[in-house]
Amino acid sequence: MEDSPRVLDDWLAAHPEGVACVIRAAGSPGVERAFSDRVRTLTPAEAKGLEFDLVVDPESFGSGDTDSGITGAVDRYVAKTRATRQLIELRP
Repeated sequence: MEDSPRVLDDWLAAHPEGVACVIRAAGSPGVERAFSDRVRTLTPAEAKGLEFDLVVDPESFGSGDTDSGITGAVDRYVAKTRATRQLIELRP
């Protein structure tokens, strides 16, 4: 998740009108950094039905005990289908 600010800064500079979203796992702490009004930080459930130019997915939904099975699959699907222009997945 520490790469999110750098990725967002670069993308926002290149797309001055774009809106981005950082997807986080339910129950995980929010992003400590104060983002601009062009960046939202949401769980997959909160992002459901919304669209963003850029989605940054720093989590691995469905990899833990509580995110396995149907719920994990739904979270992965929702997180990965919110982007209208670009999806960036950050992995350790």
